[in-house]
Amino acid sequence: MNSQDRRRYFRINDIVNMSYCACGGDPASETREQASNIQITATKILESVDIEIAKALSSLWKKIPEAANVISLVSKKIDILAAELELGYSGSTEEKPLDEERVAVNISACGMAFNCKERFDAGQKLDLYISFKPEGTSMRVRCSVVGCEKSKLDYERPYYLRVDFDGIDVNTQETLIHHILRRQSSQLSLQRQKSL
Repeated sequence: MNSQDRRRYFRINDIVNMSYCACGGDPASETREQASNIQITATKILESVDIEIAKALSSLWKKIPEAANVISLVSKKIDILAAELELGYSGSTEEKPLDEERVAVNISACGMAFNCKERFDAGQKLDLYISFKPEGTSMRVRCSVVGCEKSKLDYERPYYLRVDFDGIDVNTQETLIHHILRRQSSQLSLQRQKSL
């Protein structure tokens, strides 16, 4: 497995704003439209800056932990401010889905899993509308249900749904990979702070 494949399958636990619905229509035309379904705000620039900060922080923790901690705290403060501004769906030509909720997910660049309210059949097609915090990127992705099992962990969302993203284009996949790497870096930074 090459490094590109490893990046696609790397998974993290995250909280995203999302909604979903059973889809209709032509899957081929949906795949062609996916690139235009990614909405990028001005805060998208912060994502690349955060990646650079994360790289610098990883070596700075070894040399000057106090400075690394200050930079990490400033970065966290910016993330909190961006989340408070409720960034996402800016510039979108389609309406924000009404039933969007904050949902805990396990996500990779090729699929994700989360608890949901209703049961779906394996092979069923869904449209997911996902908004990532704090960078303000949102996207619509068509997916296939891999499994949907009864779960006893969440009474409000009693089913655990696993989906694979269908025909995801390179731009959407890179957006997902960058978000996942950024969140992983942020989570590792918080773990380091707690262990100090």
